Amino acid sequence: MRFIVATVKGGLDDFVNQHFGRTPTFTVVDIENRDIINVQVVQNPGYSAPKGAGIQAAQFCINQGANVVIAGVFGPNSSQVLQAARIKFVSAPANMRVEQAIRAYLEGKLTQAILGKRAGNKAKF
Repeated sequence: MRFIVATVKGGLDDFVNQHFGRTPTFTVVDIENRDIINVQVVQNPGYSAPKGAGIQAAQFCINQGANVVIAGVFGPNSSQVLQAARIKFVSAPANMRVEQAIRAYLEGKLTQAILGKRAGNKAKF
């Protein structure tokens, strides 16, 4: 099972980043029989995109063969792309480390995704 987790610096001890599309890095973790067998940190190709960062990040997760994606909040475009690809995506709190988040998911403690608004959308009064 392949997990892709939004992170700032990356690695199992980094905290889950709350911004999926604009996260600087992803920590890719492969699990077999509940054991971590591989960890790699990769740059998010959508991080500095002028627009469409969430879609690019979601497409990256698809291309990497993700089974589960973990971040704090997912935008509407990224969530639609992940959902269409039948990739499970869930939210984790900001104070949760990558390895904790993966374990929590495997234990059935992370089950829902928090959906946010598109960056740049401003309230009109």
